[in-house]
Amino acid sequence: MPSIIAAVFDSNFRGSREGEGWRISSVPRDVATVCHITTGAFACSTEGVTSADGGGFCTHIVFLRAGKLTVDQHAHQHRLVAGDIFVACGWQPMALAGTGRVDMLVITLPGWWSMQRFLDNYQILPELYIPAAYFAAPIIGDLAQLILDLDESDALAAPQALTMLGDLLRTALAAGAKADRIIPRARGRMGEILWFIAQNLEKRGLSAPDAAKSLKCSVRTIYNTCASHGTSFSALVTETRLVAAQYQLIRTNDRISQIAYEVGFSSLSHFSRLFRARFGVTAKAMAAGNRAEVIASRSA
Repeated sequence: MPSIIAAVFDSNFRGSREGEGWRISSVPRDVATVCHITTGAFACSTEGVTSADGGGFCTHIVFLRAGKLTVDQHAHQHRLVAGDIFVACGWQPMALAGTGRVDMLVITLPGWWSMQRFLDNYQILPELYIPAAYFAAPIIGDLAQLILDLDESDALAAPQALTMLGDLLRTALAAGAKADRIIPRARGRMGEILWFIAQNLEKRGLSAPDAAKSLKCSVRTIYNTCASHGTSFSALVTETRLVAAQYQLIRTNDRISQIAYEVGFSSLSHFSRLFRARFGVTAKAMAAGNRAEVIASRSA
């Protein structure tokens, strides 16, 4: 069971599993995955991502509803109680230990989405923590449950609910920041690179020298850091742009050319070739499928 819980935070868990005294289930909700975990005492750890294939660079929003949970990440330990909310960076190693009868929701989101929606413009507490005593914490927790319970036939509800969740998290995290404990959000060089890409995604010709200048390091450091994660800077930029474009295609009716340019591609034909190679379908087919779902939901 601990290894299955670890798989949730490694973004490798799908479906439902259960055993004596525990159950874990997972459902997709637009760009997010929502896992519901009920279990007794457990301890597990994750190594963080070891390759930049797009799946591991994510954030996990943990909503603890019962029991106690200790989270170790960024060399900081935080003890959560029922009602607390914690945001974990999926690309960093983490250790978790639960006691009592643990009940929690975990909403996993792409790192670029989180950085643009609710981690932007802030230097946040290292724990990325919202206490149960914060007046809006119950509201945010109820919204998480609503996202889990959404009718999958409503194509518009999930993206709207996730956008609302991002807005609430941005406000709540900022309210919890204390001047004497504020530190940079992106821990480690790869975290800083990911943050830079997410914040500059729409800029044409984004390059390793641009990142090096912004992060005050050498270009070689950028190259070596990406290589140690099994990728290159340009591949990481392309992957992030393609996943961002996929997200826009499944949640909006914007023109394909508009989406391609908004995420930083300068050539529509180049974007189209890369998109098909990455996802196995054309951007046009994905957009058409999205429109069909929207029309169906409105006529139901």
